[in-house]
Amino acid sequence: MFEGSGPGAQTLDGCSVELYRRLPYLGELGPVRHFLPAGASVLELGCGTGRHTRTLLRWGLRPTAVDNSPEMLAELPAGAIPVSSAIETLALRERFDIALLASCLINHPSSHARSSYVAAASNHLKPGAQFLIERHDPQWLQGVEVGVIANAGSVVVSLESVNRVPPLVEMKLRYSVAGQEWTQSFVAAPLAEREIEVLLSEHGFHSFSWHGSARRWIATTFGHQNVAKPERSGR
Repeated sequence: MFEGSGPGAQTLDGCSVELYRRLPYLGELGPVRHFLPAGASVLELGCGTGRHTRTLLRWGLRPTAVDNSPEMLAELPAGAIPVSSAIETLALRERFDIALLASCLINHPSSHARSSYVAAASNHLKPGAQFLIERHDPQWLQGVEVGVIANAGSVVVSLESVNRVPPLVEMKLRYSVAGQEWTQSFVAAPLAEREIEVLLSEHGFHSFSWHGSARRWIATTFGHQNVAKPERSGR
């Protein structure tokens, strides 16, 4: 399902460390910026080389950055707390103000993996904490065609192949920069808003709100929802 090629080390899910080191931050956290106040502790699940981590530090947050690739963690900026672990098996004593699952990891083709990611967040959040999740735009997954699809700074991103086998989408991306090339093949599950909300509800989350022009981000609250009791009429 997941593989990659190109110069440098490759992670288990086909990500090239050298490529991700070169990819710039492109404002991905902008739609949920108001959920990320200075001073808050953040559990960043699947941090990679720290593209988002650097932004969190610049905004004054306190990130604990989790990844299962030592080569990715070696690229993290000073100030972040690195944790070498798969998301599914994460077991920390600390509880956090915010959990962040970016880079469309929620679109993993395995429903078990998706549930494990959400469980990892719920196991590490304080009551009332926020969980921020980025998904693929399902319409984009269903409609994107072969060809150049993006420019990430100096990196040209092309879709080399796509195969839709409902309910999954198989894709192969090619990244080109300064005469070097990397590929990444993966499978993604297009997820509707309701599917994600149901999954979150099963793990104790509530109060869902969607953000961004394509509604790719969801923010949700962990813990029991306060329900106002009806006032008792006096006699």
